[in-house]
Amino acid sequence: MRKLIGSAVLAAALFVTPTLAAAQRRAAAETGPKHEFGIDLAFQYVSLGSNGGSGVQLAAPVDARIGVLSRSPNMFEIRASLNWDSNLGAIAFAPGVNVLHVLKRGSGTRGLMRAPYVTGGVGLNILKFGSGASTETQFALGAGVGKRLPYGSAVFRPEGFIAYAFSSGALPSAFSLGVRLGLSFWH
Repeated sequence: MRKLIGSAVLAAALFVTPTLAAAQRRAAAETGPKHEFGIDLAFQYVSLGSNGGSGVQLAAPVDARIGVLSRSPNMFEIRASLNWDSNLGAIAFAPGVNVLHVLKRGSGTRGLMRAPYVTGGVGLNILKFGSGASTETQFALGAGVGKRLPYGSAVFRPEGFIAYAFSSGALPSAFSLGVRLGLSFWH
């Protein structure tokens, strides 16, 4: 009797184990990546208020972002850029938080590939003028529209954006209109 029960348990284990393993592989494949890491090149036209002038800026290659992918249409993303502003003679560091809203489900992982999205966020512009000079900070709002496109094992993300930075201390208000061209990796 023990041999019969042992044989039945062994046969059941051999039959069920491949089925459970296949189910776990399917579940792992369906969950997909949870984070998006990206680096962007940003080209923007900036108009400074209070007769501050205007000009074109390039933020490269240190416009970085980390996003949390989700199945809902809303996702959060932390962004930061570091650049040299030759018009003001300052180093600018700009951290911020954005919300991405997917307009239409796409293909690929979590339905995000080829899916258009809109984004909106808040941030700070922290400018350091020369060595030993003062540091100024201004509050900024931004919005944009973009799309995720496949690019080998990565994701290409073109995005158009507008931003407004409020005047603060010695800094005039600033209106920006530009394009970000980014490359993302999902993990």
